[in-house]
Amino acid sequence: MESDLRTLSPVNIVVNYADDTNILVPSDSDTDLLEEFDHVKLWADDNKMLINLLKTNEIVFRRSNPRLHISPLPLTEVQQVSSTKLLDVTLCDTLSFTTHVENTLKICNQPVYLLKLLWDQDLTRHYLHVVFDALVLSKLRYAICAWSGYLSVELEGQINAFLKCAFKYSFCTRIYTIQAIAEEADKLLFRKMMSANHCIHFLLPSVKSTKYCLRPKGHLYELPRCEYELHKKSFIPR
Repeated sequence: MESDLRTLSPVNIVVNYADDTNILVPSDSDTDLLEEFDHVKLWADDNKMLINLLKTNEIVFRRSNPRLHISPLPLTEVQQVSSTKLLDVTLCDTLSFTTHVENTLKICNQPVYLLKLLWDQDLTRHYLHVVFDALVLSKLRYAICAWSGYLSVELEGQINAFLKCAFKYSFCTRIYTIQAIAEEADKLLFRKMMSANHCIHFLLPSVKSTKYCLRPKGHLYELPRCEYELHKKSFIPR
């Protein structure tokens, strides 16, 4: 059932997923986070629901090297953090995904012992690849369209070194790279979201109309204008 929770300001955004609720309040909003949070608490009371304050965090996103950065006063009832998890993706306040990659690689390393045992039991490389895809590659593919564009060369190198070792130990039938995995995922998601019935189709820019016969570029949409590098690295512009 769709939630009837709405923000006080049309500038602010509320995002719900199952029992997860997230509120985005830009710095130029006419309604600050404290007012929005009080509104959510009133809504929860009216609907006989409880907010778990121990699992509630506040994070202030900012550019990595601002000339002047003044953090707003934190909410009194929740902790202001520099990183937090959103649907199992670790977000940092500078939109760096270093922590997320480190956590993901730790998770990917956990099945390595199992894969070595299966190799010792003479499981063929083909079936090892099936297990590797299910236990390891699935972790790297998870939400990759959201974070792959922000990877530094160093982070890409760390992931590729892990994948190269996996091939060396015969866990997979070919050498993967994070760039190839991300490109495949980007193309797949973009093809799906071009359908009007897709849940994030509304994020696409408007269709470009022209009377000229131009070179095909794989889509008919207006190219978004990117003022900042962070925006340029996000999924839709990329």
